[in-house]
Parts: sequence; C-alpha cells; structure tokens
Amino acid sequence: MDKLGNIELGGHEYSVIIQELISPNPGTDLYGRHEITQNQILINEVLTLDRAKETLIHEVLHGILVNSGQEHPENIIDALANGLFQLGIGDVLWKKVQKKS
Repeated sequence: MDKLGNIELGGHEYSVIIQELISPNPGTDLYGRHEITQNQILINEVLTLDRAKETLIHEVLHGILVNSGQEHPENIIDALANGLFQLGIGDVLWKKVQKKS
C-alpha cells in the first residue's frame, strides 16, 4: 500500500492510496473505490498510470456527489471521468494530490 497524497472533497480531507484491490464480483475488475466512512480513495496498484489517473477522476466525482447528497448512476460517472481525462484533468488532479502529501 502506497499513499499517493491527499485531496479535499466537500470540506473533508481524503487520503489517496494505491493498493491491490480485489473485486467482490468474480470475473470483473475493480479499478478504484471511494470509502466515504474512512475518507479514502483507493486505486488499484495494477493499473497503468493513465488508467490510474482516469480512476482518480472517477472516484473524485463519486466523492463530490456523495458529499453533496446526490445520487448518481455509475454510467454517468464513467462518461464524465473519461471525458475529463481526455481534457487533461487526470494530470491536474494527480499533481494536486501529490503536492498535498
């Protein structure tokens, strides 16, 4: 387990941690997870750097929406994360998290 750094979401300090993640559903991959009760964003250590950056965006979106009490379908989070990644937001977030460590 490696701590990448921290990020503030909804006024809460989150740790961003790179570690092995095992999907509870056989035959599927788990890229990341937003742990609201522990203020953690977990990213699977087996991902390429680009995929990890897109996953960070995905989990940050979950954090923003959960902290504001918004329900959100997973397919919308996937679409937004991919679009924001294509705009370079993954690089911005990654650097921001590392800077705050």
